[in-house]
Parts: sequence; structure tokens; C-alpha cells
Amino acid sequence: MIPPSAHRSPWRLRLAHKLFLLLATAIGLALLAMGTLTAYHLRRGFVGYVNGADLDRLAPLVHALAQRGDARTGFDGLRDPQAWHALVREALPATRGEMPPGPRAPEPPVPPAPPAPPPPPPPPDAFHAPPRPPVLLPLRVSLLDADRAVVAGEPPPPDALERPVRVGGAVVGWLALRPLSRPVDRRDTAFLAAQVRGLVIVALALLVLAMALAWWFARHLLAPLREVERAARALSEGHFGQQWPSDRRDELGDLVRHVNHLSLALARHEQSRQRWMADISHELRTPLAIVRGELEAMRDGVRPVDATALASLHEEVMRLGRLVDDLHQWSMADAGSLSYRPTRQDLAVLLAEGVARFAPAARDAGIRLGGDGGPAPVQVDADRMRQLIDNLLGNSVRYTDRGGVIEARVWVEGERACLRIDDTLPGVPPEALAHLFDPLYRVDHSRNRASGGSGLGLAIAQRIATAHGGTLTASPSPLGGLRMELRLPLEDS
Repeated sequence: MIPPSAHRSPWRLRLAHKLFLLLATAIGLALLAMGTLTAYHLRRGFVGYVNGADLDRLAPLVHALAQRGDARTGFDGLRDPQAWHALVREALPATRGEMPPGPRAPEPPVPPAPPAPPPPPPPPDAFHAPPRPPVLLPLRVSLLDADRAVVAGEPPPPDALERPVRVGGAVVGWLALRPLSRPVDRRDTAFLAAQVRGLVIVALALLVLAMALAWWFARHLLAPLREVERAARALSEGHFGQQWPSDRRDELGDLVRHVNHLSLALARHEQSRQRWMADISHELRTPLAIVRGELEAMRDGVRPVDATALASLHEEVMRLGRLVDDLHQWSMADAGSLSYRPTRQDLAVLLAEGVARFAPAARDAGIRLGGDGGPAPVQVDADRMRQLIDNLLGNSVRYTDRGGVIEARVWVEGERACLRIDDTLPGVPPEALAHLFDPLYRVDHSRNRASGGSGLGLAIAQRIATAHGGTLTASPSPLGGLRMELRLPLEDS
């Protein structure tokens, strides 16, 4: 069942869309900031360039002032505004704007025009303030003496541009130019507006290109997430084992590969669960079928109710009880619920006790059982470790052919206490070694159910070894059978 939150909404904003909007917004803001700063610096630099050019245009006026006879006496002759304006008109060429008009002859009167019709209503733009007329260059120039006292013109502002007037290398005066805060010439304004329009067009083109790249990048970056979404949906519906391709070498590619590994692991667990249920059913059904058959035979009078029949029933009931106990032990070991009370123990002593317990069974089976080893102190739960050793020795006694040999040995290697059990034929096929610790697993042919056992002993033993921080491995034995090797952390002395 799909949870309600997993249903798609037509208004849902997908992660790719969110990432695209985030990238587009960031790029748009970056372009806006860059364009604004560029336009500001362009306008400021262009106004500075115009002011510098206007200051250079004062060179003829500086030259004319330096040639005057009253240059060393503070330009007293120019304190008359008429004289100052006459000198400025003569020295400065009229290249930018128009010079202030000089005195003109009176013109004949113009006859009055006929009354004109009322003007049409002004357009909306007419209500805005009309553009200010340009401030002409001569009106921006002031003459100062050597001490920067005003001789002619308006008092200059603090940020005025100055150009010295020199006579014989000495500064006799200053020309002060009131700077412009914005372009006033129509050509300058048109040039600056053209540059700003160009910047806007380039910024818009870059924004469109960047948004296209952001959309492609968002889809490319999040493409593996669509695979992960499909994989999660398939896994939630129980379709395990499927694989999704990914050739990415980044974290998203690793995510897809991890999902593939998860799918395989879930498939293996599902197969193990199914096999586990089938094996448990088989293991329980077999002794129950035997008990049922013998009871029905006794009820029908086919088999007499005597000590032999009751012993057979008792054996099957005991086998069923051992299987149930092993299943309980395995479930607790697999869940980590087995209780452990670690104490200092000698692994060699625990092995010797186990060899003594299985000596009669080995002798009855015609098997020579021996064990030796030096001291190997470990911190373990004694009862659980005896259970582990009994499972290993019982497995060897149960499956070794008559006349065979079982050798057990304990030794210390580095920081590990080691226990090894080797037995003779029959051996275990190499492909079966990896499954020996699977619950209810039995090797075909010689090592099968006919010899007894539930198939859970080795699985429980490995869980006990792991709980003690050790390892339990299986490998072919030089004696021809199976080698089981246990390694536990050595207790610090």
C-alpha cells in the first residue's frame, strides 16, 4: 500500500524545478548586481572623463592668463565681470554647447501674431519636469589668485577641479572648474545611454543562456534521483533484485549503486526467508510425520505397543524438542538477545572439557578424538563458549566417517587466542563453505540429515563468536575433511 503522502500532486514542485529556480534566481541576482555596478562605474567614469576633457580645454585660457601683465598682481584687471567674460569668450573655443550670447543690435519689432487656437491637452510625459539646460563650460570656470581667493566667476565648490596658471615657473593663479555630476551634452548622454542599453541587452542574453544551462544542469544533476525514486517505489512494492544503471562517478551515482546493492540484499534476504520457512516446515514435518505414522500404526494394530515402539516415538519427540530448542537459540542469537556474563577463562581448559564430553560418542563412532594446547586466557561467557565448542565438536563427530580422526588445538597468535578443529573425510565442496553458517543449511550427500542435527549448530556458534568480538571460519582441512577455526581477543594480563 502506498502511503497518502506518496501520491503525486499536480501542483507539486519537483526538486529539479526547485534547483532550477534557485540557480536562475542566483544567476539573475548576480547579473543584476553586476549590471548595476557596471552601469554605475561606467556613468561615474564617463563623467570623470568629460570633466577631465573640459579641464584640458582650459589650456588656451591658462595661456591667455599667463600672458597678461597683471598676472603677478592678482589679475586685478579681470575683477570686472565684463572683462572676464570677454577674455573667456576669446580664449575658449565653442566646441561643446554654445557660448553665452554677447551684446546684439536691437532687432525690429515683430508684428503681433494672430490669436492661436487653444493648445491640445499635454501628453502624460509633459507633466514631468523638463530636462535641465546644459551648464556651459564658461559658466563653470572661476579665476582664483595664488592664495585661491576668488577673482572672477562664482565661488568654486570644494570638489572643484583646478589648473594652475604659471608665469616663469611660479604659480600666480588658479582656474577652478565646477565638475559635472552627470553628462549634460546631448551627444554624451546619447553615448552613455547606448552603452547602458548594450549592457542590458548583453545581460538579458546572458540571463537567458544561463537559465538554459541551469535547466540542463538541474536535469542532468538530478537524473539519478529519478532512478532512485523508481527504485524505491519498486522496492516498496516488493520487487527485489532489480538493478538500475548509473555511470555517474559522483555522490548521486554512488547513491544509485547503493540502492542496487540494497535491492540485491533484499532479494537475498527474501530468498533466505522463503528458504527458511520451507526448511522449518520440512524439519518440523518430518518428525511429526514419523510420530503420526507410528501412532496410527499402533491404533490400527499394525504395530504392537511395546517398549521398542515407545522408544522410537520418544526418539522422534526428543529430536523435535531439540529442533525447537535450536530454533529458539538461533532466533535469540540472531536478534542479539542471548545473555552473556563474561569472565576470565582459559580456552585450552574449555576445549579439554569439551573433548572429554565427546570422547564416549567419538569412541562409539570409531573416531579418534584428541586435543591439546597451551594456556590462552580470554574474557568470555563460559556457558556460551562451551555451547560453541560442543557445536563444533558435535558437528565433527556426527559427520566424520568411522575410523577417522578429529584433532583439536589451542594456541596464541599475536593478540588472538585461536582454536582449530580438523577432521577427516568426508570433506565439504568449496562452493558449500560459504553457506555452512546459514541456518538449516546442510551439505548434500555425506553430510545430510540422516546423521542427525538441525542445521542450526554452526549458525548459532558463529553468532556466539561474533558476540565475543571473535570470528569463526570454515575451510578445507589438510586431513581431508573440514577445518573450523575460532579466533577470540586475548585477555590483557
